[in-house]
Amino acid sequence: MRRAICLLLVLLSLAPSLRAGDEKYQLTLLLSPTAEWLRFSKSINSGTYNNSFGTKLSYNFGVEYKRFFDPSLSFSVGAIYMNKGFRNQIRNQDGSRAGSTLASIHIAAVPLSLNLHHRLRRKVEMIYTAGITGGYVFSERARNNYLSGETDPVQGIWNLSEGGVEMNLFRDYYVGAHFGIGISTYVKSRIVLIVQPMYRYQLHDARDFSGQFNSNDPFVARLNSFGIDLKIGYFFTKQIRNRKKQY
Repeated sequence: MRRAICLLLVLLSLAPSLRAGDEKYQLTLLLSPTAEWLRFSKSINSGTYNNSFGTKLSYNFGVEYKRFFDPSLSFSVGAIYMNKGFRNQIRNQDGSRAGSTLASIHIAAVPLSLNLHHRLRRKVEMIYTAGITGGYVFSERARNNYLSGETDPVQGIWNLSEGGVEMNLFRDYYVGAHFGIGISTYVKSRIVLIVQPMYRYQLHDARDFSGQFNSNDPFVARLNSFGIDLKIGYFFTKQIRNRKKQY
C-alpha cells in the first residue's frame, strides 16, 4: 500500500506538465472485456474459498488522455467505469449444489499510467504500460436463488435484474495496480488502434470488516481481473513523429 502511494505521488508530480502545447497528445476511447474474480489469501481456508469462487465476464469503458514526453515515453490519465465481481457456487448442507451467486461491483475510477513505446515498423509499435487506479465503489449487486429467485443468474449487460439486492461486502474505495503489453497501429495519420492485454490487481484488502463478510476467519480478499483493452485514439496536436508525411 505504501509503495502504491509513493507511485501515485510520483505520477501526480508529472501532472502539471500535462498541457496542450506543441507536443504530442492523444485522446482515447476505451472498451475492455474482462474476466473478473475474487482472490482469497492469508487463511488456511483460502484454497477452499478460491475453489468455490469463480470468474465472471464483465467490462470496463471510459476515456483517456495521453501526453508524450518523447517518442518512447508517455503519461496517461483517464476516467473509467469498471464492473468487477465474481460468481460463486452455493452448496446445501449435504454438499450438493444449490445454485450460484453472481455479484457485480460497480466502480468509478481514475487510472494513472506510464507507457513505454517501442517502434516495430513504420506504423506499428509495442506499448508497455504500468500504473495504479483509484476508484469509488458506488454499488454492489448480488443475484441468486435467495435474493432474486434465480438459481443460476444469467449475465446481462449490467448484471442486474429485478429482485437483486445491494450487498455490503467491500470497502467503499478501490486502489489497484495494472500492467499490460500491447500493440498500436496507425490507421490514419492521426488515428491509432490499440489492443493491449491488461492485468488488474487490487492492492488492499477489499473486505469490509463491518459488512456481510464479517467472520472470525482473518482472510484477505481482492478483486482482480484480466482483460483486453481495445482503444481508438486521435492526436489533436503536432506529433513528435510526422506520420502524415510517411503514411
